[in-house]
Amino acid sequence: MISRKTTLKLADFFRDHFASEARGGGHSRMAYNPAKVHRDKLYNFLFGCNYEGWFCNTAKTLPYPRDVEEWIMKLHTGETQAVATPNWSWEQREKLGQEYLRNLAEDVLSWYENEAETEYEKPGYKPKIDQLIKSLELDGYLWRDKKLLAPNEDVLDLRETTGVLNSLYSTLGLTNGTVAFHHLDLSEEHFLNSKWDDSIANARKFFECTMSEVASVFSSRTGRPALSVQQLQQPVAVRDYLEREGLLEAKEKEAISKVYGLLSHTGGHPYMAERDQARLLRNLSFTLSQFVLLRLEGAIKISAKTIS
Repeated sequence: MISRKTTLKLADFFRDHFASEARGGGHSRMAYNPAKVHRDKLYNFLFGCNYEGWFCNTAKTLPYPRDVEEWIMKLHTGETQAVATPNWSWEQREKLGQEYLRNLAEDVLSWYENEAETEYEKPGYKPKIDQLIKSLELDGYLWRDKKLLAPNEDVLDLRETTGVLNSLYSTLGLTNGTVAFHHLDLSEEHFLNSKWDDSIANARKFFECTMSEVASVFSSRTGRPALSVQQLQQPVAVRDYLEREGLLEAKEKEAISKVYGLLSHTGGHPYMAERDQARLLRNLSFTLSQFVLLRLEGAIKISAKTIS
């Protein structure tokens, strides 16, 4: 799924490329040039990329640069396509919007690689394009061989996973969520800024916080022996405790230990790009965090039934 954050980056590109802000006038010696949307340029781009007539025609209705941004953003909410789909539900419109956002992202990246090569825009747009690609990767998409691929589409929607993690933290009463999700946010921020090691390190810290919180809540909600404050800060002690008390099986603890080792001691690898390494290790960290939280949820339910 294309996230709202990625949609904002795509909208920023369209405003920058297909509109110009007001310039000159006032105390400036330059002649005043009002803000303008380059509608013909936008229409030609959409037409050349084989979009439907109704969508191409919307390019002719955008009066100001801000309208270009909102036109893209409202694909995410379904509002842009509402006029063309009067009998659809909002869920159906949002699904269509996802198709358009993905296609537009692919077309923008393709334009940048193929048609902008000899244009003056290429150097100026590189930061925006890089940010768009990284944001798409956080959504589970990869730009490879001039195609936008979704290798994780059916396996892992990272934005959805983040929402599930937030929900589990809340419903299970984990009290250290502010610190944990600060690390999760930092992991994303560092990824977008190409700080691959820092991104992995913060994904590991999120995992550590989650494991410690699970151990603490597990003991308090099921009447099991509790770890000391010092032990809760030791990842090995926490993993051993969760296995000893039956929340994790031996093979599961072993798998978690191995992944934790990767998160702790990963450097550049000659056979994998650092960006891909960071993306995949983040996915592993958040997936295993969800796995342990769901185990905790099940254990609490069983304990509650036993007591009642």
